[in-house]
Amino acid sequence: MGHSRGFSLIETLVAVAIASLATMALMHVVSYATATSANALKRFDSSIMMSLALESIDESTTMRISDALNKRYSIDHPLIRDALQSVTYEIHLQPQENISLLDSIALQKVILKSSQENRSFFRITAHTR
Repeated sequence: MGHSRGFSLIETLVAVAIASLATMALMHVVSYATATSANALKRFDSSIMMSLALESIDESTTMRISDALNKRYSIDHPLIRDALQSVTYEIHLQPQENISLLDSIALQKVILKSSQENRSFFRITAHTR
């Protein structure tokens, strides 16, 4: 009776199946991390753009983001300029609420509505008496 020096077919199939399951799990984790990262970057970019655009807004209005940004910044890249011109938001400013510890600062809720999304956030403003 001779002993063989290799793996049997069943041992090889089990090893390949285990390696495949591990690879699929790893690919799922990488895919989820990539999607989460892309979503976080999109939200961060949106927050920065909105805060820059809303610096000079004092009343509820409808506006294109490019119009608000062009008041303070020069946008030279044609792809960015075209992308911003296609985005229009309805901006609704809620009444300011005073922060009790600081008389000169107020918190204001801003609601943004577009054809693709609805967002709201708070901004800190100078209290108007």
